[in-house]
Amino acid sequence: MVKQLLKQYNESKINRQINSKPVYSPPGPEEQAAQREALQRAIRDERDNYYNILFAGQDFINKNTTALDRFIINGEMNHNDLYKLAQLNRIKVEMGKGWNELVLQLMRELDQAGWNREVSSIKEKFGELRFYASTDHEDILDKYTAKSKTICEICGRPGKFFTANSWDYTRCDEHRRT
Repeated sequence: MVKQLLKQYNESKINRQINSKPVYSPPGPEEQAAQREALQRAIRDERDNYYNILFAGQDFINKNTTALDRFIINGEMNHNDLYKLAQLNRIKVEMGKGWNELVLQLMRELDQAGWNREVSSIKEKFGELRFYASTDHEDILDKYTAKSKTICEICGRPGKFFTANSWDYTRCDEHRRT
């Protein structure tokens, strides 16, 4: 009796497998392209919303700038101009606010060297500033990376580079403990 029930069960299982349609069929190339575009649009919208919230009620030189070739670099820039540059390049700034002034100085120096204002990343990595820009002036980028190892990423005061628990940091004495 058990053998007969097992046989019936296995036969019905085989029939279900043969007659069943796949639950999931992968999308075709057009649908994949449409999904990719929708995801990219959602990411752009999310990032623009982030910057709109960040810039609300703020006043700065490049507030109404909509293109990189119109982005103004001068001594009157503030941290909001840095974030506006990131918005125009469709990236986020991923570093502590203590390095904002350092990055503004870097931008001014790159501008004097003919930089086109294109940047693919502004972040902290291995306790250092990383500013990935379209420029032939790697020496300028290297100089500011080295400078970042002497400035607290949190507050901008003089700091020291150190490693703790396999992580690299640049912090002042006060923020070294946090």
